[in-house]
Amino acid sequence: MSLRTIRGEAHLWDRSNSPRINSRSPFAVLGGLLGLCCLGVGLIEPASAQINNFGSPYARFGMGEFQPLSGASLQSIGGMQAAIAHPQWINTENPASLALGALTRVEMGAQARLSNLQTNQQTLVKSNINLAHLALAIPLGKSLGTALSFAPMSLHNYDVLGSGLVNPGGGQIPYKVDEYYTGRGGINRLSWGIGWQIHPKWRVGYGLNAMFGQTIKEFRRVFPDSVQAFNVRVQDQWSVLGACHQLGFQFQPRPKAQRWSGILGMSIRLPANLPLRQNLLAERFTLIAGNLRIRDTVVNVSGQEGDMHLPMQVVVGYWVENAGKSGFGLEGIYEPLSSWRVMGVLDSMQDRWTIKAGGYLVGKPSGNRVTDQFIYRSGLRFSPGGLRLRDRPIHEMAIYAGVGVPLRRSASLLNLGLEFGRWGRLDQGLVQENFMRVNLTLNLNDRWFIRRVYD
Repeated sequence: MSLRTIRGEAHLWDRSNSPRINSRSPFAVLGGLLGLCCLGVGLIEPASAQINNFGSPYARFGMGEFQPLSGASLQSIGGMQAAIAHPQWINTENPASLALGALTRVEMGAQARLSNLQTNQQTLVKSNINLAHLALAIPLGKSLGTALSFAPMSLHNYDVLGSGLVNPGGGQIPYKVDEYYTGRGGINRLSWGIGWQIHPKWRVGYGLNAMFGQTIKEFRRVFPDSVQAFNVRVQDQWSVLGACHQLGFQFQPRPKAQRWSGILGMSIRLPANLPLRQNLLAERFTLIAGNLRIRDTVVNVSGQEGDMHLPMQVVVGYWVENAGKSGFGLEGIYEPLSSWRVMGVLDSMQDRWTIKAGGYLVGKPSGNRVTDQFIYRSGLRFSPGGLRLRDRPIHEMAIYAGVGVPLRRSASLLNLGLEFGRWGRLDQGLVQENFMRVNLTLNLNDRWFIRRVYD
């Protein structure tokens, strides 16, 4: 992992430009703590930001940095999900699609991400590798199928430093202040789904998603040059364990045997209040010869119970396919993320809509060479984003490319996907992240549970 220093205007002390964090949130306690530490602090220059981490600095808001929940086969066509129903791919995002497929399918995926963070002045390069997802889909008959999958849903891996000067007043010399934001952990999703072909033209499905994980956030405000002001540290820990429900529908007016067939799909994740346990600790401390010494504890709340409100998600898409040769589609997603909250407290979120498009093409379906059967995929994604900081939406956009390589003498595939994206913006002292994600998925397809005619 390659790390460098990044600096640029962050305006951490300009409250009119700062990220909107509700005054009831744990981090709002810091305003009162700062008043106890030193009175009369004033802005005399904008702070500079230093980021030294392996995750996005935007991960400290909301649920963190959302992760892809499907394999390279779906990610490479823009991450579409609602109308996709392919006998060799596992679509766990619309359980209705599980009704299609006579083979038992196993998917194992990993991803690597290389990012370039930049402000108007300098840049930082970061990288990480982690598990993408695991999935198993099993046909239960001609019109019924089920699947089990696991994937990280969001990550809170960030490490951000903001520095500036404060004026204590009374003719005293200004002194330096540093603010540290760090976070670790995330939320995982274990999903079970079942799909049923209730009619030649209709498929329905149901999914049960178990959400679990732990997030630890820490904020520190340090006055390295002052012996009069106390430093502040706030640790906020969440533990989430709950479930939400998902419904899926697909309508296919023409039989698959015909040359071109269209599918209209919809997936709905119902809103849920996930049980949450919070530990909150706020302390004042001093640094003596580089060693931390606690002076007093301001807040200490352990085992406080509440919930995390997960808003609904509605996905609608249309997919057209020439079976075994090519396919393309379009999809729209709506999530009212402005209602996302933890312990009844809102964050800097806004309602998010996303547009996705993509398709695939088999090189030469009737060819005999292995390369003739390669599946080439591409797609794109755009969203104004689910974050709004300093009265600016944090845009998200990406383009995709991928290839599926058939394995000899089997129906299995090795899928490679590339994503080139951008997250954030450069105005108002914000950070822009340009990234490349590599997604590698092994898709194993075979017939299991066969009743033998002869022993």
